[in-house]
Amino acid sequence: MEAPPPAAGPGAPAGPAAAGTASGTAPAAAGPGTPAGSAAPPPQAPPGGQQLKRDFTLRSAFSLAFAYMSPIVCIYGVFAIALALVGPGFWLALPVAFAGQLLVAYALGEVASRYPFQGSLYAWAGRLLGPAYGWFTGWAYVWTVLIALVTVAVGATQFWGAAFAIDVSAKSSLIVGCVIVLAFATASNMLTRKLLRLMIFLSITVEVIASIGLGVWLLFFHNVNPVSAILENGAGAGGWSLSTVLLAVGLAGWSFVGFESSGAIGEEVEDAPRNVPKALRYSLMAIAAIGLFGSLSLLLAVPDIGAVLTGEDVDPITTTLSTHLGETGMRVFNAMFAIGFTACALGLQTGISRVIWAFARDRALPGSTWLAKLSRREAIPLNALAVTAVLPLPIFFLTGSNVYSVLVGFVIGGWYLTFALVLIAAVVVRSRGSWKPGPWSLGRLSLPILVAALIWSVFETINISWPREILSGPDWWLQWSVVLVTAVLGVLGALVYLTVRRGMRLGQPLPEEQES
Repeated sequence: MEAPPPAAGPGAPAGPAAAGTASGTAPAAAGPGTPAGSAAPPPQAPPGGQQLKRDFTLRSAFSLAFAYMSPIVCIYGVFAIALALVGPGFWLALPVAFAGQLLVAYALGEVASRYPFQGSLYAWAGRLLGPAYGWFTGWAYVWTVLIALVTVAVGATQFWGAAFAIDVSAKSSLIVGCVIVLAFATASNMLTRKLLRLMIFLSITVEVIASIGLGVWLLFFHNVNPVSAILENGAGAGGWSLSTVLLAVGLAGWSFVGFESSGAIGEEVEDAPRNVPKALRYSLMAIAAIGLFGSLSLLLAVPDIGAVLTGEDVDPITTTLSTHLGETGMRVFNAMFAIGFTACALGLQTGISRVIWAFARDRALPGSTWLAKLSRREAIPLNALAVTAVLPLPIFFLTGSNVYSVLVGFVIGGWYLTFALVLIAAVVVRSRGSWKPGPWSLGRLSLPILVAALIWSVFETINISWPREILSGPDWWLQWSVVLVTAVLGVLGALVYLTVRRGMRLGQPLPEEQES
């Protein structure tokens, strides 16, 4: 049986920073010129509001972001493309992308500490620069993650097929497999919080064993290329050049997105103002460490890099594993990779369902009353989860089409775009002198790191969005996929926004902000 939509505040108090959350009061209506975080008259408490449960720990927030990012997806999602287009030198771009994203994690950590609310990028942007800005940032983020959920489900299906020797090349087989993966993730999310935590823990364990175990095995027993290969071969068959360096950095950026998901459950995390910033950067560091090691060991084990560069070997991962592990070993690790991709789908759905729920609580989507309902016993946003299970279905039917390719091309660019939008909002608030730090702050380093993170995010957004025939082929709509999908989503979003803007309360102070 479902409870009415929650009033506004988070769950039970967790320390001084969460003072006032037990009152169940709704956000007060702030005037148009009210700066983010300013006080407002206390509102009347609405009847029947249900609170979220604050029963996720730092480990839970870290685990969600870890599964969301997934070291297996980090390594194998980009390896074949990057090796073929850039050469062994692509590995040198991974630490560069990690360093840039670590700046973003630190900068967003300060914002998350100040605004530890459900919805991550959506909630942060809205409370920094107001309702319209936050709404469109969240709108772009929701579709970015939903499309990513589809691509990860496709990857999981392909690895499950390889593990069990099932041919999923036919579109109908691929769609059925994707639906099964999504159904499993949805069931794990809907049943109980304990089951969700258990599934994420088990999947993380398998991912770590597969990533680190395979890396150690390849590095010590099947190291056929010298480490110097990442320098001697340069960036691609044509050697080092500015264009190949930029391409390498752009591709490396694909591996380090998703850490912001720990902020999607901000109101379900104990002592969120301190634990969410920790989860942001700890999950990124862990993924980077495993990803750098795993990709290097795989790179050094490729039997014939020259065949990859010339296009003779279009699947270096399969070639490498089958050469060194044999058919049985390859199937075992394919099953582990499938678990990693499935865990990533599980994490993606958990995070984006909370963002949709945060939208609904703020009355910022059509059908908000229905979407904002929580299950009575577990306080799980079942209806928001149902939407995340239904919306990807039409996209599954587009697999193999130009439309699907355009959507996939948008995903990483959309991620960096939403990072940049939140950081731009943070810089604007700083320039106005209205910023108030939360319990966790970088102190004097705060502004320099924020500016550096913004520069990196804007650079990577442009770099990833830049049209490249070598990456997307000769079709102009694929080369401009990020720009095209952003424009279409912008128009569609404007139409939706016009229907909800009068009743929405996004960006208005919650009781915690009034207390501060």
